[in-house]
Formats: sequence, structure tokens, C-alpha cells
Amino acid sequence: MAQGLLEITGTLDVAQFWPSGKSDADTTKIVLAIGPNAFRFRPTANAAFQSTQAFVGAKVRAPGQGPKDVIVKGKVTIRLQGIDAPELHYRPPSALKPAQRSPQQTKRYKELNEEYRQPLAETGTKALRDHLFPHGPQLPCRMVTAVDEPGDVVDIYGRCVGDILVTIHGQNLNLNHWLVEQGWAFPTFYSSMSKQEITDLLQLSTLVRTRKDGVWKHWKKQNKVDAVNLKLIYRSKAAMPDPQEEKGPVIMPKLFRRASTWKINQMAKMVTGGFGRYLAAHPDDCYMTSQFLLSPHTAAHRQLHEFHKAEGTFSVRPDELVFQEKDATLVGQDGVPVTDW
Repeated sequence: MAQGLLEITGTLDVAQFWPSGKSDADTTKIVLAIGPNAFRFRPTANAAFQSTQAFVGAKVRAPGQGPKDVIVKGKVTIRLQGIDAPELHYRPPSALKPAQRSPQQTKRYKELNEEYRQPLAETGTKALRDHLFPHGPQLPCRMVTAVDEPGDVVDIYGRCVGDILVTIHGQNLNLNHWLVEQGWAFPTFYSSMSKQEITDLLQLSTLVRTRKDGVWKHWKKQNKVDAVNLKLIYRSKAAMPDPQEEKGPVIMPKLFRRASTWKINQMAKMVTGGFGRYLAAHPDDCYMTSQFLLSPHTAAHRQLHEFHKAEGTFSVRPDELVFQEKDATLVGQDGVPVTDW
């Protein structure tokens, strides 16, 4: 597990969140503070923070992805670590490139090419915005993440992965923890996380799951994960949510993204077979959380499709899995991997 800590200081623009913006509850942007100390790193808990320029001009390279700048026009995109909120606007990609599709497939895919959402996506995002806005609209903040190497900070999309902390009434508020504690996001763990980061979220999620608040009110093991409601699409700020109309069901957002992609491409006749077959053909590597916490190096390697049942249900909760972070390489302006702080 990582011993070091990276800190990014910046400003959080609250207006970016739906309904005034399009950001959802688990990915946000920090406007970096201008100066030499926006990025700071310490190798151990007893060491002092030192500024680092490791990310200036750096890009992320990953298999199947084009290069992604870490800093774009003074902004860095943050993926809130350890959580996954219901999707607000997910557009399923085509299984085939345009040149590979028949005219009929293209026509049908375009008809279905919407931004789909899950129940509670609007309500949860608006709750986050409403909680922050009275203290904004611009909030000084920090992103922190336990890492040892610069490349450990980023994912394949060029996002920095960590916890965001804002100061409200003189107290630090961890947005990752708040979203889980309030029931607006599922805990969703990755192998890049430290044991402490996982266990903190596990404790919070156990409490809210027991109360059946938020997403947990609508999550059940008997929910059909392949039954995508295509009537739920992204709405502009003109359409405000009514929490009383949030009937669910709510499934793990990772499963929703895959089920939506499978469903749309199946309807466009670009994939065949059921959802279980689709998951097996597009594997997600993972571990059981209990085993990973005991020993990440000896935990049994699993794949997401193993937990999908023939009747369309899913046999484990989101917090019972740790997903393998996909490989990404941080490179400098010279194209050489960045290994030093």
C-alpha cells in the first residue's frame, strides 16, 4: 500500500454541477491555483510536503486511448476516488466503427444515441450542489491521494484520482465521504487505493446501507441489472427532479454503463447474445474486497461477469469488489515516462 501523499490545491467552481452545469456527483474539475505549489508531495507521513512539477506538460498514455493532457487550460479533472454516483448522462459507444456498420445499423444506432441516466442521478448531484453553493460559488479546495509514484495519480482518461476536501465553517469536508455518507454514491474501490482509503468508505457505507438511504433504498440483489430503462435520458436544468418520484431500481453505475452499451448495440444489431455473454467478452478484472484488504498480492483474481446470474441479477454489492485499475503511463513533454517527483 502507498506510503506517500499527493496534494493538489485549487478552486472548486460549484456552478459546474447539474442543474446549472453538466458535472455529475463523482467527477469534478479543480481550477488550479496559479503558483509553484499547486502540486505538492510527501513520501511519508513524517516528511514535509515539497512542490513538484511532475505533472506540468505531462500526458497520460493508455492502450486504446489517445494521449490525454493532465492539465488543460489551468484545470485538472478529478475522479472522486472510491465512489461511483448514478449516471447523469451516459452515451453508449458503438460496438462497431462507422465503416464497419451497415446503413441499417447506423440508422438504428443514431436513433438510440441518447445520453441515458439512472434514478437518483439528478437528485444526488443537485443535493451536492445545494450543500456547497451557500459557501461558494468558488470554494478553495484540496485533492489528496495516497500514492508513491507520479503515474499512480492518474487514470487512463487523464483524470487525477483522489479525495476532494473543502473548508466549510472552519471544518474540512471530504466530498467523497459526504456523498457516500448521504447515500448519493456507491463505494466503488480500485486496486490503486490504500487500505485506509477503502476501510474509511466501508465504514461510512455500512451505516447508510443499514438506514437504506439514497441509492441503498433502491438497491436490491434481486434488481435486474440488464433491464435498462431507455426512457430515462439526460434533462437540462429546466427539468427539476422530484425526489418523491425516484422509484429506482438503482444498480451499480459500472454495470449500468455496460448494460446500456450492450442494450443499445444489441437493439442496433451490432452485438448478439445476452448481457452475461457481453460482460464475459469485455472483462473487468476485480477482487473480493475482504480478500484484497487481507492481502492484495494473494487475493484471488476474479472477473465481473462471474457475479452475473442467469436470471439477470448480480450476486454481490458494489462495496464487496475491488476493481483492478487499468494501466496508464504518465509521460513528460519529452515522451519519457515520469518516474521522479
